[in-house]
Order: sequence, then C-alpha cells, then structure tokens
Amino acid sequence: MSIWSFADVREDLSDKQQHRSTWRIAAPMLLSNMTVPLVGLVDSGVMGHLPESYHLAAVGLGAALFTFIVWTMGFLRMITTGLVAQAYGASNNHDIRQWLYLSSILALAVAFLTLLLNPWIIDVILWWVEGSSDVEQSVLLYWNTRIWGLPFTLLNAVMIGWFIGMQNARVPFVMLLIINLCNVGLDLLFVQGFGMTVDGVAIASVISEILGFSYAALCLKKLLSKYPIKDKFQLAWVKLKHLLSLNGDLLLRTLSLELVFFTIHSRGAELGDEVMAVNAVLLNFLLVISNGLDGFANAVEAQVGRAVGRDRWRDFRSSINVGGFWSIITSVLFCLAFLLFVETFIGWITNIESVRQQAEPYHIYIILIPLVAIWGFWLDGVFVGASAITTMRNSMMLAVVIGFIPMYFLTKGFGNHGLWWAFFAFLMMRALTSFWFLYKGIIAGRYISLERIKGNNIG
Repeated sequence: MSIWSFADVREDLSDKQQHRSTWRIAAPMLLSNMTVPLVGLVDSGVMGHLPESYHLAAVGLGAALFTFIVWTMGFLRMITTGLVAQAYGASNNHDIRQWLYLSSILALAVAFLTLLLNPWIIDVILWWVEGSSDVEQSVLLYWNTRIWGLPFTLLNAVMIGWFIGMQNARVPFVMLLIINLCNVGLDLLFVQGFGMTVDGVAIASVISEILGFSYAALCLKKLLSKYPIKDKFQLAWVKLKHLLSLNGDLLLRTLSLELVFFTIHSRGAELGDEVMAVNAVLLNFLLVISNGLDGFANAVEAQVGRAVGRDRWRDFRSSINVGGFWSIITSVLFCLAFLLFVETFIGWITNIESVRQQAEPYHIYIILIPLVAIWGFWLDGVFVGASAITTMRNSMMLAVVIGFIPMYFLTKGFGNHGLWWAFFAFLMMRALTSFWFLYKGIIAGRYISLERIKGNNIG
C-alpha cells in the first residue's frame, strides 16, 4: 500500500496555511526551548570559570542525574500532550480537564515518592558513577538541594504538555522564559555575587521552577473557564490505569535513553575529571540542538494529535511533512553554526585551557550530530501526538540494543572517541527504526482509519 507520493509531499509543502499553523506553535516553543539549554550552558559557564575543573564536572553530572528523574517521568509532558490534543480535536471538554487532573496527581505522587527514597537513590547513583571525591561531594551538594524543586518541575511538565495539546504555545513560551531567564540571573547572583558554588546553581533552579509554575497556574484558571463541564471531577480509575500503562512503555523507553547518557558520563568519569568535563560541555551542546529541534516536534505533536482526534488523513500527513521540512532546515542551520563557531561556543562555557584543548578532537561530533539526530526528534513528535508510546519504546530499545551497545564494546579501546562513535550508531539506528515503525503503523491503520487513508479524505 502506497502511503504518499512525492506529489503529496509537494502539495503539503505548498500549503501556506499548514506552514502558518506549524509556525504558530513551533516559533514560541523554539524560542522558549532554546532558553532551556541556556540554563545548562550558564550553569556550566559559571562553574567552568572557577579554578577547579571538578565544579564543572559535578554540575554536568548533577544536572544529568536530576534530568534522569525528569526524563523518566517524561510521560507527564509527552502523554499529556497527545491525549489532550486528541480530546481537543474531538471537542471533548471532559477529557480535556480530566487528563490535566490525572497527570497532576501522578506528578505529585512521583515527586513525593522520590523525596521519600532520596537517601537511597543518591547512594545508588554515586555507587554507579565513580568520579573523584571532590566531584562526588559536589554532586551530593547539588542533588540534595535541587531535589526539593522536583514537585514544581514535574507539575510544570504537565502544564507545558497540557497547553501544547490545547494548541496554545504562548503560555509555555512565557513560562519557560520565566524559568530559564530567572535561573540565569539567579545563577550569576548566587555564585558571582554571594560566592556560592554548586549549591547556588541548584537553589537558582528551584526558585525558578516555582516562579514558572505560579505563572502557569494563573493562566490555567482563565483558559479552563472556556471549556466548562457539567460533571464534577472524579478520579477515573480506568483512565488512570491507561495513563500508567502508557507511562510503563515510556519509562522503558526513557531508561533505555538514559542508559546511553549515563554510560557516557560514567565512562568519562573513569577516564578522568577533564574528560568528564569535556563530555559535560558536549552534552550541553546536544541539549541546545535537541531543544531547538523539539520546537517543531512540539508542533507535530499538537497537530498530529488533533488530526488523530478528528480522524483526518490529510491533516495527519501534512503535519508530518511540513513539520519534517522545517526540522531538516533547522538541523542544517545548527550544523553550520557549530561548524563556524564551535571554538567560540566552548570558550563561552569554560576558560580552563586543558578542558578546551581536550575538547578539540571532539568538535566534529557536535558539528554532525544535528544531521543525524533530527529524524528521531521529528518522528517522536508523530508518535507522541498519536499516543503511540509503545512504538517509541520499541524504536528506542532497538537503537540501544542493536546500535549503541555493540558499538560501545567494539570501540571501547578507543576511549572517549569510542563513546561518541557508539552514540552516533545509536542515533542512526533510532532514525531507521522510527521510519520503519511509522510506515507499519500507518498501513495497519493504527493512527488514522484505513478508510480515510484509502479515500484520502481531507475532512
């Protein structure tokens, strides 16, 4: 069965309304997403200009550990977006509200459980990652401060997912600007003004998350009034079970991804504090790239979810094509920017000469990553919008098992270069498996009914 032809792609790309619709969501998300890695870059930059390299390594590792918890609970943003977008497309006000409430309850439950288990969690993490004693002590200080902001971090993820699902990118845009720009300002105040180190960076993050949540809560009340329901909220156990089921798949998917990043961090720690610091710098650049590409992935999520809710094949297809087109353009621009200015960017983060010299042989990786990573981000947007979380899980796990792990062991003798070769193998396998699963899902009618596809129904 032919899904779509080049003529279909040309038709979709000539649809000015689809481009406007994509940019209406992508533009604010792109701008706000780009402030997310700004926090990591400023955190690293502030630490990278202190005399000892272990401060930089500790913040890189500590932020990665905290991100592990947040990414593990990634369903709070991703699944909320897909389910709410489908409810929005079907004009189901009850579900619009209920998915918000259920996801928020789950966010608070996860945050409480994590805080309860924190003494044991940090012991396990430090047992796994063997850095120097200076790095470990700084990581402990960062983690035990930052963890108190987790309830707000997870609730913010729910808020962002809900607003995107409602086709509203303005609120997440302002929300992320508040969080990230306040974080930058407070970083500089606490570290350079008050003489703090990693604890100042962590406190800045906690305060910023609280401010972002406060803004979103104010906007939420106003928007909810436009979608009234007759019945009061009830704890729908069936839907909560469905949410947990989707989370189980996404949890496995996220753990697979985190295995890759933690391997890079832990293997880098074995190779020394300076190699670990280099990897922290490179992964910050990767965060810049991923958040930039996520702007269009967010647009694809919202539009695909709405198309699925309405069961419209034409809208589904054009959302993928136009979102993919702009994702590719963005990845090329990132590639050119790093090609021309990579040394300048590294200089912004650290003035430790040994770290900058160690980073030189790895410039090529960060230059090429946008061209390889773009496919996974783009197609994840499709799967999130369609709530095809099992597909995302399968694609990610195959990329780790078939791509990363074999290449990691084959190239282990090449040190840190081997780690990055394995990472590239992972990205390429993720792209291939995502394309294959998308094709199989479409011809099986998992996203849009086959009758709509065969009739090329446009609405």
